Amino acid sequence: MADPVETNDASPQEMKRFERWTKSLKYLTGLGMTEQERKEFRDQIDVQMEDHQCRQCEVWKKTLIKNNPPVRFMMDELHKIGKSVDEESFKCVPCDETRAGGFSPDEGIILCHNRLASKGRQEETMVHEMVHMYDNHKFKVNWTDLNHHACSEIRAASLSGDCRWTNEIRRGFYTFTKQHQACVKRRAILSVQQNPHCHSKEEAEQAVNSVFESCFADTRPFDEIY
Repeated sequence: MADPVETNDASPQEMKRFERWTKSLKYLTGLGMTEQERKEFRDQIDVQMEDHQCRQCEVWKKTLIKNNPPVRFMMDELHKIGKSVDEESFKCVPCDETRAGGFSPDEGIILCHNRLASKGRQEETMVHEMVHMYDNHKFKVNWTDLNHHACSEIRAASLSGDCRWTNEIRRGFYTFTKQHQACVKRRAILSVQQNPHCHSKEEAEQAVNSVFESCFADTRPFDEIY
C-alpha cells in the first residue's frame, strides 16, 4: 500500500482568511496596492463594519426590549396611554455624527447603529426617544414650536440616563455642582438647534431657558429621575 501523501492544501475558508490578512497588511503598509485597490478595500471594510453595527443594534434591541427595566417600563407606560410599541417601532439605520437616535411622529424611533458603541448607550437612546414618543402622544407636542420641542428635549435628556455623571466624565465635563441640570440644559440646547425652525443658538437657549424649571420638574411617567 502506498504511503499517504501529505498535503499543505488549505481549505477555501482558510484561503479567504489569508487573502483578507494579506490585503489588510498591504493596506496598512501601503505596499503592493494601487490607490484604486486601497479605495475598494476601504469601501469593503466600511460595508462590513456597517453590517456588523446594524446586526449588533438589532441584537441589542431585542435584548433590551425583553430584559431591560427602563426600556420595559417606558413601553408599558406608552401602552397605558394607547401607544403600542414593539420591535418594529425601532429602526436601526446609519446616521451622521450629530445624533445617536431620533423620533418622528410618522416614522417612529431611529437608532443610529454607527453611533451606538455599547448596549448601555443604546438603552439610553431608546429610553430618550421613547420619552419623546410619550410626550408626543400624551401632550400633543407641536414640534415646530421651539418651546414645545425644548420641553421634550429637557425631559428626555433628564430621564433617559443620558446625563449620568459617568457619561459627562466621558464627554470631558467635570462639574460637581448641579451637574445633572447643566448637562440637561446643554444637551437640550444642542437638540433644539437642529430644529429647522430654529435660526440660532441664542434662539435655542432662549427656548430652553424659558421652560427649563417646569419641564425639568416634570418626571412623568417616572416617579423621579432614576
